[in-house]
Amino acid sequence: MKKITYILIFIVGFSCTKNKKQNYAQTKEIQLVPPNFTVDSIFFKNNATINFSSTLANTTLKYSVGNSSITHDSKILESPLKIEKSSTLAVKAFHTDYKESETVKLQVKKIKHNISNASIRIFPEPSDTYSANGAASLTDLKSGYPQFKKNNAWLGFNTKEISINVVLDKPLLLSKITLHILTAQGDWIFAPEQISIKNNNKVIGELVNKKASKKSLSGANVNFTEVPITPKTYNEFTIVVKSLNGIPNWHSGANSTPWFFIDEIIVE
Repeated sequence: MKKITYILIFIVGFSCTKNKKQNYAQTKEIQLVPPNFTVDSIFFKNNATINFSSTLANTTLKYSVGNSSITHDSKILESPLKIEKSSTLAVKAFHTDYKESETVKLQVKKIKHNISNASIRIFPEPSDTYSANGAASLTDLKSGYPQFKKNNAWLGFNTKEISINVVLDKPLLLSKITLHILTAQGDWIFAPEQISIKNNNKVIGELVNKKASKKSLSGANVNFTEVPITPKTYNEFTIVVKSLNGIPNWHSGANSTPWFFIDEIIVE
């Protein structure tokens, strides 16, 4: 009888151990939700404060600055994080029992010149649906977010070419113009194919994006698009944005005119 009892205990114990291993293996296939973040300002003069968090207890957040990838050896993030210069941050969640999360990327920009008093003319006017606060939205240092339908900061255009004329309230020595734009291919919002900067009808800087029609594996993205210009003191400049001739054939909206979304112009 004792032998039978020992055998039963052994079988039960082996079964429990096996179940634990199976459960552990199963949870390792479950991917963590990406970290949440809040930032006091994407555009800042002195510094920006960013808070990152995770919904699951005992989760460790690790990060990198720049384009380096995040590994188990990356720096542990102590929130809040104070940033004092333009940076690209990448953050990922880790947990001993689960698969690491997707990477969350965030760009913040230190502002050298405040051009909120500039006079701006846009042609054509943005869509009535996405008109934010008109031309003033481009210099108010208020950032739009990927959830553009819930955020009244974006100017949206459904046309092949947009011209934005900026007359500064005082001359500035400039070498770069940066546009803060949104891409969300699933919502027919694409990056422009070409951006030209002109002064007195002369091209002083140009950016051609050969990847504008390439299918993105991610969802909505907010990016700083920088266009170097001839270094000089300028009173005014005109930004000419050219969209793709049509949405690519791989997309459900093939051959339709893509949308272009912008919320800020930054000069430096």
